Amino acid sequence: MKTLTKKAFVAAVATASVAGGIQIAAAPAANAAVNFGAIAVASNGATGRSWDYPSRGAAERAALNSCGWGSCKVLASFSDGCGAVAQTRTRYQGGTGRSLYAAQRSAISLSGGGSIFVWTCTSGHL
Repeated sequence: MKTLTKKAFVAAVATASVAGGIQIAAAPAANAAVNFGAIAVASNGATGRSWDYPSRGAAERAALNSCGWGSCKVLASFSDGCGAVAQTRTRYQGGTGRSLYAAQRSAISLSGGGSIFVWTCTSGHL
């Protein structure tokens, strides 16, 4: 049996994961800061966005506050990534992802179509 070095093993797993469609997420560094963001939308189309907050709750409150209407609801809440909201004729639907493309794809998929209405990302995740 051939013995793999740690570097060769990691490369083999990464190659197999990409080829097999398996997604493996690397664990964040122990002291890495986590940034949170959120998007809120009101029934009249007003929006509020937040990014780079220290907690999910703080990001959601900031998005709701910047939306400014009583009907505002958080439709996307995320950490170290992006959020997007798709609009169809009848509703708004939020989605999230590690990149802007992934968040937009998620929102459109979850809404069954439509177009991107609003989006935002935390630092370093465009």
